Amino acid sequence: MIDEFRDALASIDLPAPTRHKLEQVQAVLDGDPQARLESFTMVGGEPRAVVAFGDLDRADLVAYLMHGIDTDLGAFASWADAAQRVCMDVIRSCVMRGEPREIATVAWFGWDSGTHVSALATRHATIGAAQLAVDIDRLVARNPDVHVAVLSYSYSSTLLGELFAMNIAGAVRTAFSIASAGVTHAAGVALGEAITRGDVIVYATEGAGDSIAPLGRLGQHPLDPRDIPGVIGYDCDGGEAPGIDGSAVVGVAVEGHSSQSIVDEHGVRHIGYYDERAQGYLTMIARLADAATGGR
Repeated sequence: MIDEFRDALASIDLPAPTRHKLEQVQAVLDGDPQARLESFTMVGGEPRAVVAFGDLDRADLVAYLMHGIDTDLGAFASWADAAQRVCMDVIRSCVMRGEPREIATVAWFGWDSGTHVSALATRHATIGAAQLAVDIDRLVARNPDVHVAVLSYSYSSTLLGELFAMNIAGAVRTAFSIASAGVTHAAGVALGEAITRGDVIVYATEGAGDSIAPLGRLGQHPLDPRDIPGVIGYDCDGGEAPGIDGSAVVGVAVEGHSSQSIVDEHGVRHIGYYDERAQGYLTMIARLADAATGGR
């Protein structure tokens, strides 16, 4: 796998934008001794990669971080940073509880998430769900007792719904729907039934100032996961949240729809869903620690 990646990076015919994407992946692999390239492919000239942080074979919990539309390896650095922080913060939270666990995260760039036009349909989400299910099945074959969590954001929450609608989410024990672009009614029924059976715990959140997520629900996947019976909603508009050490802290509110925080031209930081100070992020870390320490 790594040889295929290096061969692609060494190609003299590689377009500059593609080279830039591969160099982002290489920089992450070089900078973190626990980072491992799990898969790499070139599809129609577009590179796709899946990178794990931590030991997937020994982990008690593995969390897959899923991006939304118009996102490719050009944005890999920020998503890798988020995956590394989630891994570290869940480990810290478990240790502070006196219940240390092996945790791994996966920055999953193994799919084509499409554009704002294609996002109104389910095609990209359906194909992506099938691809993710294959990877999760491979993980479970290597680590049968692992607790699998899927952290879906925006259009990848539509992918999450398709996993359940197609009955290929059997290994997923915990799921998060963040700023959802919506799921189909069939997916909503399947998710509700899985929750009722106790197969999965699903959490969902969306910022009050997020004007983008509702637009995704105007297409073929109109159901807000927060409206599915059994889904546990949590706040991300600023307020009390569980701290890493178990104490109550005040988390900040997310602004808009961005997954990562950004600093504007005036030096002002705008809080994304994966900001380490965000109320929703802190809550997600605590719930992942619950999953890791509550039995495999």
